[in-house]
Amino acid sequence: MIHIGIDLHSRNMTLVAINDNGKMLAEAKHPTAPANLSLFFQQFDGPVHAVVECTSYWYWVADWCSGHGAPLSLAHAKMLKAISYAKVKTGSVDARTLAGLLRVGLIPEAHQCRRDQRDLRDLTRGRLRMIVRRSRLQSSLWQLAGKYNVIVQDVGWRYLGSLEEFLTKRLPSVALVEAKLLLEQIRLTQHHVIDMEQAIEEQTGFHGQVQRLKALPGFGLVCAWTVVAEIGDITRFPTAKQFTSYCRLVPGSKDSGGKHRHRSKNKDGNRYLRIAFNQAAIIAYTHYPVVKAFYKKVTRRSGKHVARTMSQPKSGRHRRRIQRI
Repeated sequence: MIHIGIDLHSRNMTLVAINDNGKMLAEAKHPTAPANLSLFFQQFDGPVHAVVECTSYWYWVADWCSGHGAPLSLAHAKMLKAISYAKVKTGSVDARTLAGLLRVGLIPEAHQCRRDQRDLRDLTRGRLRMIVRRSRLQSSLWQLAGKYNVIVQDVGWRYLGSLEEFLTKRLPSVALVEAKLLLEQIRLTQHHVIDMEQAIEEQTGFHGQVQRLKALPGFGLVCAWTVVAEIGDITRFPTAKQFTSYCRLVPGSKDSGGKHRHRSKNKDGNRYLRIAFNQAAIIAYTHYPVVKAFYKKVTRRSGKHVARTMSQPKSGRHRRRIQRI
């Protein structure tokens, strides 16, 4: 078996090939392009196994390897950095390290979802980024109006035409110029969000899963789409606890020398699932009396942030429901 490590960047890539004995067979640095990847791989007659870090550029490499029958391992970037620290870090060193870890079976693998699941995930993440962009524009408009003691919340964000009329009567002409531009950007972003949602709806093969998830308290259409896109195959989580941890619903810990510390702001896990479950929790304790009573009980004991996390769908039942899908 020939093991190939790929240090991939947007403009160039470094490739190193070694055999089962660890002997380096080839090393090359090329501009990032499928043709150059083919040029390197065609040197070898025997079976090859490649590895690349799960950075922003691995999609096309995975598609190329899939089309040419070459197995590809996706290395978890953060965990890989923890076990392969080097004082001197270059493309050649990184590619050689990847190939060496692949040879001895020590690559910490990240989840590599199917192509159709990957497309759905990109759409749901793109929609969320647009929602964040819209929220920032709304905050800017809120702050602009607040300088003149104008409270936007008196009208709300649902009807932007009424909001523009409201601001026109109350803001001075200089501030109104910026306010109208912000409103125009909010309208445009909202149209883009709607277009993204239509593209998500057109993704076939996932509607049955989405309908099953909508039966959970607080789960709407968008939340269900996000969960389906981010989880992929639920069986990759051996236990419900591991699934809950992946969703960022439990704090990290740092126990040493008899001291126990929680790391509540730990960012390991999937932030998109965390956002989706938080939204589901808010809807659940707002509209479902049983969940609301439980939320108030935990709030009195531990605070609203802990209560919101505990009000989300029970991890074990949720995992089993998704597994049945």
